[in-house]
Amino acid sequence: MHRLRSADGVPVWLVVREAEVRAGLVDRRLGADRAHAACPTGFALPAVLEGHPLNRDGADHARLRRFAAPEFTVRWADTRRARVEYVAARLAADLLAHRRTDLVARFAIPLPLTVTADLLGVPHRRRAELARHTHTMLTHTHPEQLHNAVCHVHRLLADLISIRRRLPGGDVLSAWTTRRDRHRTIGEDELLALAFQLWWAGIENTAHVITRGTHLLLDHPDQARALRAAPALLPAAIEEILRHCAPTAIATRHAREDLTIAGTPVPAGGTVVLALASAHHGPARRTHLALAVPPHRLRRRTSLRLDGMYSLPVTLTAPSSGGPW
Repeated sequence: MHRLRSADGVPVWLVVREAEVRAGLVDRRLGADRAHAACPTGFALPAVLEGHPLNRDGADHARLRRFAAPEFTVRWADTRRARVEYVAARLAADLLAHRRTDLVARFAIPLPLTVTADLLGVPHRRRAELARHTHTMLTHTHPEQLHNAVCHVHRLLADLISIRRRLPGGDVLSAWTTRRDRHRTIGEDELLALAFQLWWAGIENTAHVITRGTHLLLDHPDQARALRAAPALLPAAIEEILRHCAPTAIATRHAREDLTIAGTPVPAGGTVVLALASAHHGPARRTHLALAVPPHRLRRRTSLRLDGMYSLPVTLTAPSSGGPW
């Protein structure tokens, strides 16, 4: 447990040991909602985009999860698997056709971007625009660039909700919009926040897992050779890569009351940073924390495993020498 100051000077309490991180993730005295923070720190989304499950606690979190969950069934996963496999194969063929190429620009971002755009029903004429702002959010060098990109995506998703309200399709956003208008169990801003979270988590997390997982295999060619020789080991490899290259390095919580963590007092309103990346490498080496601990997740587990299952073979099919890598 370490008491530090954030880049903007706000005191934070950093938790690094696995036992305390695991305990913090399920401690109801720590809330995800920034409303509990005495001094919020770091980048904040516009208020209209804050109302998604990862930023809510208790009854509000449960209500949003219940609303979003019906579309994410086993049947949905099976349907998505076929689409991910098709997109991954098409991108991989293009990627491996070049002796020198860019994994991030030509595969790691386009794969989840395409599949997530399908889920949201983004028209093809708007996908280049969405891709441009997504790239800015992933590679920005100044906070203003990030803010502007978020605002553009906000407007694009708001427009898309209006379109799907008039012309519903077979996508997740159409189903959410129809259910929201029929039952009014969530607000319009919450619908927009859910759409934003599905888009951003689906792209950012998957792109990180693909790039870092590929880097791991290139750094450990013996492991890549073992997977080439025994493709049945791929599901276990995905699990280990998710643990080793956790798509979420930290989880930020805010103390809802005075409490003590690892012998260190934290005042009500204090910001607690749970270092998932550190805990993943603890001696126990159990299930990866970024995906394993409810309630703050929105079907990320299945999404990352599916995308990883059809992206890692790109690395495995690349020649061990003399090829594009």
